[in-house]
Amino acid sequence: MTTIKYALREVRKYFGRYLPIYAQIITSVLLFAFIAVTFDQARVFSAKMYEYSEHKNMYAVVDKTDVPTIMNTLVAEGAEEKCKELYEYTAKNVEMYIHMKDKVRWNGKDIEVLQINKNFFDLYQINLQQGRIFYDSEWNGQINEDEPIPVLVGSEVAATYPIGTRFTNEVSDKSLFEIVGVLDKDAFYLEPVVGNRIISLNSAFIIPWIPRESFNNGYRNVNLFHVLQLETNSVEVLNDISAKSKELGLFDFDFVSFREQIEVVNTYYQNVYSRDCAMLGALLLYCVIGSITMLLQYINTHMKQNSIYMLCGATQHEIGLQMMIQILVPILIGLVFSAIIFKTAFAVIAGVLFGIVLLGVILFIPLLKWNRMEISQIFKTYE
Repeated sequence: MTTIKYALREVRKYFGRYLPIYAQIITSVLLFAFIAVTFDQARVFSAKMYEYSEHKNMYAVVDKTDVPTIMNTLVAEGAEEKCKELYEYTAKNVEMYIHMKDKVRWNGKDIEVLQINKNFFDLYQINLQQGRIFYDSEWNGQINEDEPIPVLVGSEVAATYPIGTRFTNEVSDKSLFEIVGVLDKDAFYLEPVVGNRIISLNSAFIIPWIPRESFNNGYRNVNLFHVLQLETNSVEVLNDISAKSKELGLFDFDFVSFREQIEVVNTYYQNVYSRDCAMLGALLLYCVIGSITMLLQYINTHMKQNSIYMLCGATQHEIGLQMMIQILVPILIGLVFSAIIFKTAFAVIAGVLFGIVLLGVILFIPLLKWNRMEISQIFKTYE
């Protein structure tokens, strides 16, 4: 206990000497924790991409019809019935993954809501940190006009829109909405046929897709068929859907492989993670070398003093313990900062392992010298 008190008292007394060394060690611990978290994020992201790629027979719908023709088609007489027929024909023959964006106005603010079906929710493994997911009846669009439409909000807007908050759409059909759940942090999805882009859900408002004409133009919604993903084992079925659309005088569909897009996205983000880790690794190496160099220089200047302590009765164990405590202080500070900044046990565990290795490397050299050299030699060497 006396050794610990002495070590901490020396740190306080000569804080200016220790500050540059401590700053580098704290930075090293933080950088290593950052690298560990980045590696873990890359691993989780790659695992998700792999699971998405298991849907080998998924396709994104591409409409080759020009925009004016699309708009004229959707406002033509009978468009609602034709679009509904195409939707039902498609749903009968393939698995459909629906996500579409619409605007609602709450308290004078335009807010973009993402309407999805359960297939889409399950595909991207969207989880909640609080509240509930939609009931089966809600997923099926069985919500009466006098009932609130359930809403899931992203983690970044949960404080502003807590569970239980209700809003009325100030335009359109005056629909009532109620917040029922909060999404996990860093939830995301992929936008079909849009290169390597992932869409964060941290600020999202998600509702079940409801084909309600008064709310979102129902089956005539321009976004419904243009961001659709389909899963089928038969390319012929896709051709039949395209033919059905033309037969109804609606859209000129084409289909592109969604798996290819997933591979592009995965490669892009793995390169980003690798680049970030390489940059952080270079900084970490600089900090570690600087920390070890400065500490060894400091230890060398105190070898003679510590040897005097040993002549006066101090043991190697006590001197080593004193040095260990003085090095542990910045490591522990770095671990506290890692826990606060990254908020994950993984970052703290990585920091602990790094701290143990760093501590061992720094203590190894002076202890080796004491074991190999007589105290008289130390006095001659460090005069």
